[in-house]
This record gives sequence, structure tokens and C-alpha cells, in this order.
Amino acid sequence: MSSTTEPDSPSTTGESVALDQQVVRWQGGGLNFLDAHEIAERDFNVVTRPFQNNNTQHWRVTNVSGNVHTIVQVSSGRFLDAHEIASLDFRVVTRPQQNNDTQRWRLLAFGGGFFTIQQVSSGRFLEATATGDFQVVTRPTGSNQQTWRLGDP
Repeated sequence: MSSTTEPDSPSTTGESVALDQQVVRWQGGGLNFLDAHEIAERDFNVVTRPFQNNNTQHWRVTNVSGNVHTIVQVSSGRFLDAHEIASLDFRVVTRPQQNNDTQRWRLLAFGGGFFTIQQVSSGRFLEATATGDFQVVTRPTGSNQQTWRLGDP
């Protein structure tokens, strides 16, 4: 997981993949890893952070149907979700299980452990920037900041 090489242009033509339940780390936004605030005052916002030797950066990916998955933060047991309104900047958060498509994600593989992660309900893609506050959001396809690398915890 130390490599920072990314594909040139993510697209929705990536190969579908159905992962059985497993715990992984998602590397995105440069050398950072998917993580989440675990307090209501921070709205349980999802961010990327440098490597931390704890399970806040461990995510359980469970196949629910075909190429659709849920992604759950191991430390909190909360599900990856995203606001679907512009006034909240389509921020990604964790929420208790809701059994709806806001918490379901399509994983599209490029090979070499690289993926895009698409929210089923909105069709938008998980995105993290390598600069700024490392906030994770969903955006329409077309940015190389939507590339994630799957790795062992």
C-alpha cells in the first residue's frame, strides 16, 4: 500500500467486483486513508488521514447483491453514507444502518487494487482531495481524486 501510482482517469467502465465480507483499508487523497470522526459534533464526517495504527481506518466491505456492497467502519459499526443535497456539499458521513441505497456502494475495479466507489442512490463517486482539509465528498464521475486503493488492514 505504499505505492502512490494511480490510473490516469477513473471511469464508470471499471470492472465490477463482488467482494465477500472482509476488512480493508481504503487509500485515497494521496497517502491518506479513509477514516471518520466518531462524534456527533463533527456530524460523523468521513475524512482521509495519514496512517494510524488503530481500527478507525478499518472498513468491513460486505457484498449485498451482485456488485453492491455496504462499507462499515469497524471501530464505530457505522455505515458509509453521504448527504445528497448541495447545501451540505454532498459530504460523506457514517450513520447507523438504514437499509437503503444511500448506504450501498458499487465497487468498480481498475486492476492492481485500484477502484472507484459509487453510491447507488445518487450515482455519485467517493472523492477525496490530496490538499485542503481532506474532507470526503461524493461528486459526478471524472476526477482522478475518485481513485481508491484497496489494501489489507
